[in-house]
Amino acid sequence: MIGDLRFQPDVPEELREVLAAEGLSLLGVAPAAVPPASEAGERRELRSAEYREWLSCGYHGEMTYLERHAPGKFDPGRMLPGCRAVIVVGLNYYQRFEAQHVAQRRAAVGRVARYAWGRDYHKTLGGKLRRARRRLQERYPSHGFRSFTDAVPLAERLFSEEAGIAFIGRNTLAISAPLGSWFVIGEILTTVPWSESRTPSGVHGACPQSCRRCIEVCPTGALRGPHRIDAASCISYLTIELKGSIPLKLRPMIGNWLFGCDLCQEVCPLNAPAEPSPEPDFTAWRAGPVQELERILMIETDEEFAGQFRGTPLMRAKRRGLLRNACVVAANVHARSLVPLLQRRAEDGDPIIVEHAIWAIGQLAVET
Repeated sequence: MIGDLRFQPDVPEELREVLAAEGLSLLGVAPAAVPPASEAGERRELRSAEYREWLSCGYHGEMTYLERHAPGKFDPGRMLPGCRAVIVVGLNYYQRFEAQHVAQRRAAVGRVARYAWGRDYHKTLGGKLRRARRRLQERYPSHGFRSFTDAVPLAERLFSEEAGIAFIGRNTLAISAPLGSWFVIGEILTTVPWSESRTPSGVHGACPQSCRRCIEVCPTGALRGPHRIDAASCISYLTIELKGSIPLKLRPMIGNWLFGCDLCQEVCPLNAPAEPSPEPDFTAWRAGPVQELERILMIETDEEFAGQFRGTPLMRAKRRGLLRNACVVAANVHARSLVPLLQRRAEDGDPIIVEHAIWAIGQLAVET
């Protein structure tokens, strides 16, 4: 359980009080800056070099903003001058996926990654952090504070590791003993000189030495090896971040994933103890674990799309992306009953949707 003191870094009681009031029990403090010659300094320099090399390989795909992020990735002072500490929090979003979620639907469906089942976590976690930040600002009026939920350059997983709330697994995700990798990360930067929190070495465990489940399960081979991901091949990238055409060779590998992918987390043995999140914004499903493809393919306008998915992470894909994905999934799950709708989308006003609808019709025609 997250309340187990073994997994809780040693943080100032006032911080724990303020953050716990927002349901953020996974909490630690990382230093904003470290001496270059220290072990921590060398680790950051190594991670910085690895990040630049990762960019040079083109593994970031069309996410060109990641190139702009490079200078500030490991330097919180660029986002808050005089920053002394990084308060790092984790919020559990895990919900169980049951086979009946698909089996009980007669219609063809596409799967949605767990973090997107409920309310957009940027809104939920962002609100919690803003309220906590205001309370801390009241206590320290002469100091600066800024809060973020993964919308800044900061290397969040590195800072979660330095704060003692997680370690970085082979699948490149932050893994915490009480939550596995089923949590989203946020942080509050501050000029208050709080000390780095500590947990005993190895308290969060480690990837089993011979385990390669995450690498082997990835349909597109996006995990090139331990700690090395080609994001441009990742199903989450292809169905969310990519704005144009999904490469032909990768379309069949997407399977029934409509938005995001959980495969490398589902097979991870360190996720076995995970307990469902009690967070109401996540337990009250909006998009839910599956979406009926027919319902998606019937969306005619951006306004209809927003009316259906406003407040959920699926808004990030926009109408173009979600209908594009639905076309691909329809072909992959052999949904021949959807051919009339695909034919309608083949005359859509968006050329990307048209392209993928025509491809799906062709795939389904080959099967008959």
